[in-house]
Order: sequence, then C-alpha cells, then structure tokens
Amino acid sequence: MKITITCPRAPATIEWVKIMQRSGHEVTVVDSLHFPMAKYFTGVHFIKIPSPKLDFKNYKKAITEIVEKSDFVIPTCEDGFYLSLVVKDTAFADRVFIPEHNLLVGLHNKFVFKQFMNGCVKVPEMRLIESRDQIDIAAKNTILKPVFSRFGTKVIRNITAESIKAIEVSKTYPWVQQEFIEGIYLCNYAILQDGKVIDHVVYTPKYLVNNAASTYFELTKNTKCEDFIKQFAIDTKYKGQVAFDFIDTGKDLYVLECNPRATSGLHLLSSSISFQDGQFTSDHSEPLESCRVGKSIYAMFGLEYLLSGRIGELVRDYRKANDVLKDLPLRAQVLSFLEMLYIKVRHRVPFASATTYDIEYNG
Repeated sequence: MKITITCPRAPATIEWVKIMQRSGHEVTVVDSLHFPMAKYFTGVHFIKIPSPKLDFKNYKKAITEIVEKSDFVIPTCEDGFYLSLVVKDTAFADRVFIPEHNLLVGLHNKFVFKQFMNGCVKVPEMRLIESRDQIDIAAKNTILKPVFSRFGTKVIRNITAESIKAIEVSKTYPWVQQEFIEGIYLCNYAILQDGKVIDHVVYTPKYLVNNAASTYFELTKNTKCEDFIKQFAIDTKYKGQVAFDFIDTGKDLYVLECNPRATSGLHLLSSSISFQDGQFTSDHSEPLESCRVGKSIYAMFGLEYLLSGRIGELVRDYRKANDVLKDLPLRAQVLSFLEMLYIKVRHRVPFASATTYDIEYNG
C-alpha cells in the first residue's frame, strides 16, 4: 500500500515510518518544513507542502492531491486538525486515520474535552475565562492556561494581578482556570480503531521542559488508565491516535487534558504494531521500559543535575533508555534543529513554539 505520514518533524513519526516499512508498505512523508527529521529515514519519499496555518488554500490543494493518491494517511501532529477539515464529507475521508472533525477539536479544547470523559476518571474543577475580569486571583490552588495551548509555555501557575497583566484574554482567545491537583503526573497514548483499543501504554514523563514537555519517557502501569481508555473508545467510536495527561493522587485519577494526535508514548509500544489491509493489529509484546530524545537530557539538564549532586541519576537514566533518534543520521538532527532555530528568531517565539508555528491549530 501507499502510505502517507504527515508532519515528519516529530520524533514519533519515525516510529510510524518503521511500522509501515516493517509491514511492507511504501512510505511518503509530507511537511511544510524544509528539513523535518523523518525525511532522512532510509527508504522514505518526501514531499514539501504549504503551511496549513499560514497558507490554508494552497495547503488544501496540495494535501487533497496527496490523499487522493494514497491508500492510507496517518496525521501525527496538529496539522491533523486542518486535514480533518479538508477531508470532511469527502469520498476519501475513510482512508485518513483521524476522528471526525468536531470530536477532534472538542478534545483539543481544554475546557470542552471534559464532556467526553467517563466515570473511570475525575476532572478538576475549571471555569472558562473569556475576559481578564473573570479571573479569580483570590482562588487558591488554581492554574491558568489558554483553551488551545501546547508545551506548557503559557501556563500561569502563580496567579496574581502582575502575572495576568499582559495576557490576551477574549472570547476568541479564551483561557481556563483549573483546579490544581497534586499527585503523580502520568501520560498515556493509544491507537484506537472502530471503537476498540489496538494498543495502549501508560508512562511517566521525566526531564520536563517548562514543567510540561518531556524529553524522557518511562513505562508504568495504571489500571484506571486502562479502564478509562477502553470506555473512551467505546463511547466515542474513536478512530486514530489519542493521548491524555493525568494526575494520580493515590486515591483518584484526574484527567487534565487531551492530545488527540501522536505523542511520545508511541516510542514505547511501536514494535508491537502492524498494519495490513487497512487494519491495525498488535502482538501486545512488552513495551520498552524507557526512551529518550537523543542527547537532550544531557544538553538541557546536565548542568542542573551536576550542581545539585544528582548527575549519577541522570547518567543512569540516560544509559538505560532507548534513543528514539538512533536510526537517524546526525545531519537530520542538525538541519532540523537549525530550521527550528531560524523560525524562533524570525518570528520571535520560544523554541518550543517554533516547532509548531506553521501548523498549530487554535480553533
């Protein structure tokens, strides 16, 4: 089959390339960047397309032609929100591995997503904020974050008159004020098809950037997570990839938000997945114990751990973890990094925001 995978800038895309090549398929990757990492994976064909966020008209034309020539399409990042709009109500919608557009956007919304939850989890108390006057500065143990946000770059954990003074809040750019829950931070990732769980993994994120974006993923178990995702698949008839962030208090499992796309959990279980005749299967072999993104934990956390006397812990974690970038040539990582750096400087955005600048979807 001819398989198209979008947004090969994301390390998780490398796993999809491996899955499809291992299953005997021809793989094309498409992106609006010049140097996405998975472009350099052996045996992959690359097509550059316009940015869905910055040039939707030409993106729509290009991606439509690509989808029509593909047997199956796997969106991996936020470009999936735009792609779901393109294929909505078309004859080739079934060949795109993504849920219906309204469900997809509803789950991406950090206030609306709660309506899709089930009794296996709890949801923190939260209020929709559409003007700065609605923010309750006196409220204890709450945080603020935009309804559409990523990487934790705009989360306000200490809500004061000063910390909210410069933020943009409106009906077109709403925020949510959410109860802060203490406990163990967990993530999950699942591949769902026909309302069934093909495979699922729960992991603990470590070495966090902005206290949110993880560069290290460690396998764990959580029965409540397993029960939750099974019921979620049944309730929503979900098709595609989905991930959630949780807090386990020891008594209850709280779900904080949803990422209806590929996430780093795929690295842990990808070796179990196969794809034939339009159907995914899993042999449910034991997932990897831990993964890391290249040498990032040394680069980002080495000095901090050295000064705090914990360098031994960091070295042990580094050595035991599988490097998700090990099959890429060094030039792939260098060129990808330099392109992100260029976007950061040109558009004056944080580095994390630069990685999704041209594909982010804010409703």
